[in-house]
Amino acid sequence: MLSVAVDGTQVGELGPGAVVGERALLEDGRRTATLRAVTGCVIATAAKDQIDRDILASLAELHRREEPDSRKAPRQHPRT
Repeated sequence: MLSVAVDGTQVGELGPGAVVGERALLEDGRRTATLRAVTGCVIATAAKDQIDRDILASLAELHRREEPDSRKAPRQHPRT
């Protein structure tokens, strides 16, 4: 489980299978949140040249942006 924080305020949690960091890749390194592992996690990484940016952009459209307006209600993901 990952805790998602913006400016030090927790705004949600991410569970197994979450894709993270897509905005930083698509927006030239601009981070929108800080993630902290709250349980044991296995993390996989991929180099920029291994990512199809068009597919990643489509995926990113489905994610909410972690910015001040989205802090109103933390989104909880089901635990599996």
